[in-house]
Amino acid sequence: MSSGTQTVDIVIVGAGAIGACQALALDRLGYEVALIERGCPRLEPTNPERVVALNEGSRIELERLGVWPALAQKGTGRIRHILVTECKTASLVHLDADGFRRRGTRLDTLGHVVDMAHLLQACYERLSASGVHLWKETMVRRLHVDSEKVVVELSGAAPVANVQARLLIGADGTHSQIRRLAGIAPWGWDYNRFGLVASIRCEHDHEQTAFECFRNSGPLAYLPLADGRYSIVWAVRPREATRLLHMEPQAFMGALTQATDASILERTGAIREVSPLASYPLELTLARRFTRPRIALVGNAAHTIHPVAGQGMNLGLRDVLRLSAALDSSAGRRDPGQPIVLQAYSEGRRLDVAAVAAFTEGMVDLFGLRLPGARALRSLGMRGLQRTALLRDLLIDHAAGLAQEEAQREVFCA
Repeated sequence: MSSGTQTVDIVIVGAGAIGACQALALDRLGYEVALIERGCPRLEPTNPERVVALNEGSRIELERLGVWPALAQKGTGRIRHILVTECKTASLVHLDADGFRRRGTRLDTLGHVVDMAHLLQACYERLSASGVHLWKETMVRRLHVDSEKVVVELSGAAPVANVQARLLIGADGTHSQIRRLAGIAPWGWDYNRFGLVASIRCEHDHEQTAFECFRNSGPLAYLPLADGRYSIVWAVRPREATRLLHMEPQAFMGALTQATDASILERTGAIREVSPLASYPLELTLARRFTRPRIALVGNAAHTIHPVAGQGMNLGLRDVLRLSAALDSSAGRRDPGQPIVLQAYSEGRRLDVAAVAAFTEGMVDLFGLRLPGARALRSLGMRGLQRTALLRDLLIDHAAGLAQEEAQREVFCA
C-alpha cells in the first residue's frame, strides 16, 4: 500500500503524447518530474489506426526531444502536397512544398501523418531512459494548493500517497480532471457532428498528397499513410454516422466515393479496400484561462478544436515549447510555479490558440454556408488564392508550422 509524500519540482497529470513530451522537455532542463497516468496507455496500433497530422514545426520539436528518430523508423506518411477542394465545384487550391522558398531555405515537407501508438511508443522509449518518475494506473483524488506548493493526493499503483511540487501541469485531455479541480470553466460547444475514421487503400499511390474535401455537412480529409494507404476523417451528422457505421465494406466504399469530389478521385483512383470504422464526437472546448496559481494546462486540457486542417496535436506541442521556455527562464528556475512564469506562458499561448480556433471555426462556417451565391463567392476566393503566389506561400508557411514555431521561440530570445 502506498504511503508518505514524495517531493518533486513539477508534477504532470496525463501521460498521453503531450504530457509525455512535456515531461521529456522538462527532464532535459534538469527538473525532477513526476508523470501520472490514470490508465495504462495503449502502445499497440489499432485498426483503424488512430493517426495525427504533425507539421514540420512539430517534427522539429520532436527531433529536439529525441523522439523523432524512433518515430521515423516506425514509418510516417509524408505530406508534400495538400489539395483543398469544395465538393462538386471546380475550385481547387494546391499547396506544394516543391519550389517553395522560405527566407532562402527550401521547404521539402509540409508535414507527416503518424500513428498515435507509434508516437506514444517513441515517447515512452525516451521516458524509460530519462529521470522522469512515471506512475501508471494512478488516480488523482484531491489537490491542495497554497502560495508555495501544490500537493496531489493519489490512489492506485503509485508508490506514494501524495506528491508535492512547485507546479502542477494538467495534460489530461478534453474532459480534464485537473481543469475541473482547478475551478477553470471551459467554453465551447458540441458540433452535432461525428468524425468517422477509417483506413482505405485506393487504386493509385497517394504520392505524398493530402486531400481536404469540403462538404456542407463537414469536411472529408484523406491523409497519406506510410504504406501507401490513406487515413480518412469524415465529419458527418449523427444520423449519417449511424448509417455509415452499419454498412458493409462494399456499400461504405460506394458512399465514400459519392462523397468525394471528382477532382480527388481522379488522383486516387477507385477505392479498393476499407478497414473497420470508428467514430468520435466533434467538439470545441477552450479553457477560459490556461493557468491558476501553481497550475498550468497544456494540450487538449487547454483547447480541443475541430479536426479540420489537423492542428490539434501541433497546438499541443507548441504549448509544450512555450511552457518549457518559460520554465527555462531565470524566474522559472527560481520558482517554476510563480505567477510571472505562468503569466508568461498564458499570454504567450492565448493569441496562437485563438487564431487557430478562429481559423478552423471560420473554415467550418464558411463551407457550411448555404446562402444564395455563397458557393460562387467561395469559388472566386479559392481561385484567387490559387493564383496569388504570395498568399499561397503564406498559407504554406503556416501549414508547415514554421512561422508559429519561430514565434514561440522568439519571445524568449528577446
